[in-house]
Amino acid sequence: MGTESYTMSPKQLQEELRRLRPLAELGRLAATVAHEVRNPLAGISANAELLRESLSDPEDVESLDIILAEVDRLGSLVTDLLHYSRERRAECAPLDLVPLAKRCTDLLRADAEQSLIELVFEGNGLAWGDSELSQQSLLNVVKNAVQACSNGGTVRLCIADGRIDVCDQGTGVPEALRDTVFDPFVTGRTRGLGLGAAVARRCMQRQGGELELLNSSCNGSTFRLTWPQNRRITG
Repeated sequence: MGTESYTMSPKQLQEELRRLRPLAELGRLAATVAHEVRNPLAGISANAELLRESLSDPEDVESLDIILAEVDRLGSLVTDLLHYSRERRAECAPLDLVPLAKRCTDLLRADAEQSLIELVFEGNGLAWGDSELSQQSLLNVVKNAVQACSNGGTVRLCIADGRIDVCDQGTGVPEALRDTVFDPFVTGRTRGLGLGAAVARRCMQRQGGELELLNSSCNGSTFRLTWPQNRRITG
């Protein structure tokens, strides 16, 4: 299965060029940030891990764990910036959504368990999409769902052909942010760049799919990721 091509009208092409100009600047900035920040972060993390192994005082260990957690957080911010600014062509192929859901929940399970949050997935389904872009998108959506939940909540992934619904038991997306939740640099939290949802949607759209907020209330939110179910992708 090869790379899918996209057919655009002249008007769509002009709009895409206008959209890509600021992204080119952002891409150059992201590349610089990645080079200047990632290498020092790797050094900090490696040395903190070595120091942690030599400590016996629980309070000192806790302090090192905070440092390591902050290093991971900064690394995630750089990754989000890179994924948002990078515009590679999607390489689409048949995609089994069950292994995709399993990989993402496995990667986030440790973080979820620290907050007593249960990650579950159910159903089955096939789609047509890019495996890497799909994983990045689903990871971001599930990570946001985990962060939205209170202790003891559940994040459920409901799988069907061509779609995954991510349902959480959090406090919901603030009404004032619902129309802009997928815009870059929009966040209801005090920390982070607000790129997680924007990255997730761009990753879906680049493979002919979509990400939308189905519903949200004080009892939780449901986000739907949709993929094409065959090779006919246009846009």
